[in-house]
Formats: sequence, C-alpha cells, structure tokens
Amino acid sequence: MPVLSVKLLHIFILASFILITLNYLLNLRVFQFPPMNTVVHPPPRISVLIPARNEEHRLAPCISTIADSDYPNMEILILDDHSTDGTASLVQRRAQGDSRIRLLTGQPLPKGWTGKSWACHQLSKEARGEFLLFVDADTRFSDRTISQSVSVAHEQRADLLSLWPYLESLSWSEKLVIPFVHLFILFYLPHWAPGRLRCFGAANGQFVLFRRSAYDKIHGHESVRNHMVEDISIARNMRQAGFKVVNLDGTNPGHSIALVRCRMYNRFSEVWEGFTKNLYPSFDGNFPAFLIFQSIQVLLFLTPFWLLFTPANGPLVWTEIVILLSLRFALAHRFRQSYLGAILHPFGQLLVIAIALNSWLQSLRGRLPWKGRHYTQNAPL
Repeated sequence: MPVLSVKLLHIFILASFILITLNYLLNLRVFQFPPMNTVVHPPPRISVLIPARNEEHRLAPCISTIADSDYPNMEILILDDHSTDGTASLVQRRAQGDSRIRLLTGQPLPKGWTGKSWACHQLSKEARGEFLLFVDADTRFSDRTISQSVSVAHEQRADLLSLWPYLESLSWSEKLVIPFVHLFILFYLPHWAPGRLRCFGAANGQFVLFRRSAYDKIHGHESVRNHMVEDISIARNMRQAGFKVVNLDGTNPGHSIALVRCRMYNRFSEVWEGFTKNLYPSFDGNFPAFLIFQSIQVLLFLTPFWLLFTPANGPLVWTEIVILLSLRFALAHRFRQSYLGAILHPFGQLLVIAIALNSWLQSLRGRLPWKGRHYTQNAPL
C-alpha cells in the first residue's frame, strides 16, 4: 500500500475516533436517566400494551413486574398474535383477580402490514390511556420504572420517551453481538442535537412511551405498517413531525436493579435471525446509505487490526487499537456489557457485518424472517 494512502487512512481513522468519542460523551449527558423531581398529580392513565406471539416462556415475568408497579392508574393489554403455544392461557390465568389485565385476540394479518405493527395498532385501538406504553414480552421492570418514566416525560415534555434496557448476554454469540446495540445508537447518532432531521430519530421497541395525542397525530403504527423496524421508523416520523423524542438509559447504573432489563435472544440462531430482521430494513431500503455505513465500520473498526499483520504496522496502528478498545471497554463498563465481547471486538464486528449482508440478501429475496413469518422488505408475503 502506498505510503501516502496509509497516512490518509490513519488520518481518517484517528479523526473519526475523535468525532465518535466527542459524540459519545455528548450523548451520555442527555442519555442519563434523570432523578425524579416531581410526581404528576393526578397520575395520568397509562395503557401498557404488549404484543405477544409464542411468548409462553417469556411473558410471565413481564406481566408480573408490570403488575407489581407502584403506578396507581394503568391498564395492561396483551394481544395474542396467533400463538401456537400457551401464551393465551398464561395471560388468562394471570388476569384472574387482576382487573387491570385484559387479553385481546389478534385479527388476521392484513396485506401490507408487518406482524408487530399490526399487533401494536390493534392494541392502540383498545387502549384508553393518555399515555401508551408499548413493551416487548421479554422485558422486565423495577417497581418504579413506569412512575419515573411518566414523571420524566412530563418534566421534559417528551412526546416519545424510550428506555434502552440492560441487555443480558449469556451465550457467546450474545456477548459478541448484543453490545453493538448500544454502540450503534451512542457512537453514531447525535441524541444531543435538536431539530427535525429524520435520520437522527431512534427508539427501542422494548420500552416506548407515547403521549397519546402525538401518537394519534402521526397515525401511530399505521404510519409504519409495512416497516420491519417499526420502533426506529416511528421515532423518525415523530422527530420529522416536530414532536420531541427522548432516549434514556434504562440500565440504572450504580443500582442493582435496572429500570428495564431484557434478554433479547437465547442462542446463536435467534441472534442471527433477529439482527437479520433489523440491520438492512433500518436503512429504509437505502442501499447506498447501507453500503457507506458498512464500509465505515470496516475502515474504522476492523482495518487497524488488519494493519497489524502488514508492513504498515507501527505506533499509529497501536494507537488506533488502544482508542478503539478503550471505547469498547468504556461502553461495556457504562452499560453492563460483556468485557469478553469488548476484548474480542474484531470477531464481533465481523459477525455483525456478516449478519448485515445476510439482512440485505434476504431483503432482496423477499424472505426476511421473524416469528415464523417471512417478509419482503416492505410487506409480508
């Protein structure tokens, strides 16, 4: 490789690491969950909405931790989306003696809708709350999560408040891949930046709290009915429409109990399928943007390790690796991630890129998999 090209490559990598570090530090300032200073009186009604498809083995802790919440004015609606396991029976048993819990039976999936968006849309139509809280069936909460979130949404006048949970990782594939969730949203997106720029919008579907009036004005999940990554897409719609979108840390650092916790996947096949479903569709079908982003990942997060085994190996390469691993360890420490995943960063990055390419290929084939269904890029088969 020509000497000039190597120097330009080092300049690009080091300059990018400086920008990423600054963005990360600025994001941490606005990402921190603030202390609860006020309690909203009277407490507005909250509709907790849970779409569930074959969640018999995950749903019980979710319902229990919500039901144990200290929030005094809520309803809990769970939609059984054509489950083939005991999801409906579980909800029926749990609802006995608790009038707040109600089971809904999902209607057939219409053409042009994804399953998650259709389930959330049906839930929203039955909800009666001033706030709509959508959560995934595999999430768990502290007893103060809902009350604190409502208070923060009130204080910050948020139209959408999303918490990013403590993501439990036990298997090797989880330790390698799951930390990239926080890496993507905190290294690349400027949550500190105001404005309506749509591409900066983000939310985590595991905990999304909407002000009902704002949700209805953008036509809720109907506005993202054919999108595979409905949480990010609806946050982008909210931001573009001028509504305030707030993303906060749900890991609750410094405390033993997270505000929100979740184990997204249990094995490699689930990690592969879950990220396949998300990685290309999150770019709204914009292949040039997808290609540029993957290229940047290769240049910044893999090239320094490759240069170690070339004649270009030198102090700058080691400096870049130290900065990169320092960023990964800082992220792991702050969000309770796997330190092993940070040490094995190149392998995790290669796996993420492989999943991203698979996501693109499956989108081209019209075979994006999720929950026993297959989708084209914008609609179900």
